[in-house]
Amino acid sequence: MHTLEHRKQLDGLRFFAFLPVFLVHSDIVRFWWGSYGVSLFFVISGFLITRILIAFEDRPRMQLLKSFYARRALRIFPAYYLVLGVAAATVGIAYLPFYVFYVMNWGIFFYTWIQPELVDIAWDPVRMYGIHFWSLCVEEQFYLVFPLLFSFLRPGRARLFWLLALWATSIGFRFLFAALLPKAAYGLIPLVCGEYLIAGAVGAVVYADKSPTAERIRAAARQWMFPAGLALVVAVFALFRPESGSIDHVMHPPHMQTLLALGFLAMVLGLWQTDSRWVLGFFNYAPFRFLGRISYGLYLIHLFMWPLLDWLSARSSVISELPPFAARFGLTVLLATAMWHLVEAPILKFKTRLPY
Repeated sequence: MHTLEHRKQLDGLRFFAFLPVFLVHSDIVRFWWGSYGVSLFFVISGFLITRILIAFEDRPRMQLLKSFYARRALRIFPAYYLVLGVAAATVGIAYLPFYVFYVMNWGIFFYTWIQPELVDIAWDPVRMYGIHFWSLCVEEQFYLVFPLLFSFLRPGRARLFWLLALWATSIGFRFLFAALLPKAAYGLIPLVCGEYLIAGAVGAVVYADKSPTAERIRAAARQWMFPAGLALVVAVFALFRPESGSIDHVMHPPHMQTLLALGFLAMVLGLWQTDSRWVLGFFNYAPFRFLGRISYGLYLIHLFMWPLLDWLSARSSVISELPPFAARFGLTVLLATAMWHLVEAPILKFKTRLPY
């Protein structure tokens, strides 16, 4: 297979992965579950990236990896460093080199490991502008390591076995850190939150399998997998709510994570395969698809709207009278749209020069 099919409904799902993150950063008590929008993003990324690697695995390994890394750099770096540079020059970014080199997630982990009493400071989005970039650091570390490892896994059951073993290893690390370092932000390192990325990779391998068992799974996905996955995720959130109404770090409590990973994976596989006109009609709704297409920019920009909005409100009575949530969301969409048209989309055209 040398073509990659684009399913528009996954663009809509991307928007609904971003929206909970925006909500939790607006009100962590009411929308405490919003952090897991990042986990859904991870599952989507693991699934789509692995599909790319499978689609072109008959090409020479170095050619595939070279094209993969170059195309990822075009997609990720320009917008990331643009937003990071503007934020550093305006609101200021603490520990800027950690962001520049995509290791901020490890920095927060070690910071909260050595001084667990300062975990609230580490997670304060006002004092730590750009804290949400931790997930982009995780994804970049995944993009660097996983394609190389995957290229050495031969197609067949052995590949699925090794991915499942990697998934189990991540689960083991999660319980280990939960027992030994319960106050540390261990959920930010790929050893733990990589479970969601690997779950997506497992889904891609199962989907690419041509065996009768895999065919039955795909047939089931068209009918019940998306609603079943959504129901599982909702049930997990209903069973767990932090006593304090907030969370110290994502991927906590440890015993809920694998259920959420399975639920999100079922949602992604189900939505990918569904033939339900109601589900497709909802996720293919044009505004949702567009917001999903610019979700990377939305995620990059959204937390920096707080100080910008305060600055604008002090100078405009019209803006100051708007509901804070609506003003932040509207400004985020406006700036992300501008960045998409002026920066991201033009640069992505260069991908045509980097075929697999």
